[in-house]
Amino acid sequence: MSKWLVVLSLVFGVSTTAHANLILNGSFENNDIKSNSWKAFTAGTVDGWSGTNMELWDNFQGLNAFDGSQYAELNANGNNGRYFIFQSFSTEADATYDVSFAYAARGKGESFQLDIFSDTNNILFSQVFDDHAIKTWSEFYGDFVAQTALTTIRFSTINTGTYGNFVDDIVVTEAPSLASVSSVSVSEPASLAILLPLSAFAFIRRKRAK
Repeated sequence: MSKWLVVLSLVFGVSTTAHANLILNGSFENNDIKSNSWKAFTAGTVDGWSGTNMELWDNFQGLNAFDGSQYAELNANGNNGRYFIFQSFSTEADATYDVSFAYAARGKGESFQLDIFSDTNNILFSQVFDDHAIKTWSEFYGDFVAQTALTTIRFSTINTGTYGNFVDDIVVTEAPSLASVSSVSVSEPASLAILLPLSAFAFIRRKRAK
């Protein structure tokens, strides 16, 4: 019985050490604004983020933040065109990183694009999001493999106009590694039949509404 416990603890025992979020101000809380209000920010004035103008909302118009009390509206008060925000962060080449965030729509027909690219402009991940529910948070989970010591994440609007596309709780962390089981002695032959299918849980992708 003790050998079974060791094997199971190693299989499910993905590193329990919490990895720090590599994104600065991923929940848009650093630029504090008045509760139940919104405020427009010019390019580069939101802590951690570069790009075009953006708006921050604080539990406004019936939509509470997914994390904390504030979130960003990508389509901002500005040029009535396409908007984008981006942030670069340190990575290690060939290492895998998990990325997640929450997103919601303000109205119908909204869409935006997520791009993650290396310091040499190689696209590591790209996806268009046009499935978000109005004033209901959905969650995205994915991963990418870094190629260089610096990686950039960018959110770009596709629909034009001065409203739409909320994002919140943007998180990038180094993915944990499965513990090695090569040195564990297991006498039961059936153990292998259990270990193999369990490995399929390592890369689950899911999206749910909140």
